Amino acid sequence: MSSDILLAEDLGDGIQRLTMNRPDRLNAMNHPVAEGMLAHFEGLRRNTAVRVVILRGAGRAFSSGADLKAGGTPEALRDGPNGDWVLRDLMKAMRACPQPLIATVRGAAAGGGFAVALACDVILCSESAAFHSAFINIGLSGAELGVSWRLQRMMGLSKAREILLAGRPLLAAAALEAGLISEVTSEADLDDKGLALARDMARAAPDALRITKRTLDASLEAATYDAAMEIEERGQMLMIRGRTAPVSRQAG
Repeated sequence: MSSDILLAEDLGDGIQRLTMNRPDRLNAMNHPVAEGMLAHFEGLRRNTAVRVVILRGAGRAFSSGADLKAGGTPEALRDGPNGDWVLRDLMKAMRACPQPLIATVRGAAAGGGFAVALACDVILCSESAAFHSAFINIGLSGAELGVSWRLQRMMGLSKAREILLAGRPLLAAAALEAGLISEVTSEADLDDKGLALARDMARAAPDALRITKRTLDASLEAATYDAAMEIEERGQMLMIRGRTAPVSRQAG
């Protein structure tokens, strides 16, 4: 899938880079963008050729969130009680996506853009990055689109609640210290760092990435250490069985 507003590139070795391409609007999400991203991530569910996905924004921002200036136009985001919950479905599709998702964030990741970054498995950012929930500052609940669930598990209760209740942005260095991101790089190095990480992941056995991602997510829901170990063991047995299964031969 590739369009003017969403660009999908094959970088080789099963690595795909998806770029939100509205740099003039800081990659704000209107309805075509949200629908396009939803269709793309749903389409990856059965795609075994793509093994790792890098998500970024074109230009100087990752995404400024919902495109409020599109209000009253055919491209306005149709979401919420009178819409079709496309952003909620997008977050669910990203988490259900079996490929590891790497967000490379430069500039603003605000509102819905912050939620999209949090829906990824690993976040790398440049020195210009600023993460901002923004919801509470425009008269909405600070907890939306799965942000409360993800953020409290990534950063701990106190810091996550400070960000969501006070509407405070988190800059790159503070995000690294809080455990929200994996690495801060220079602007020039960000894309290369994301690609290097994706290549490290893509060296794994074909199903290893998918089973590991599923296991990590399931372990977050496990109530006990023993339950988490049971989940891990089932995934490992699938991998072992797959490696030792005899190769079938067709009569010819």
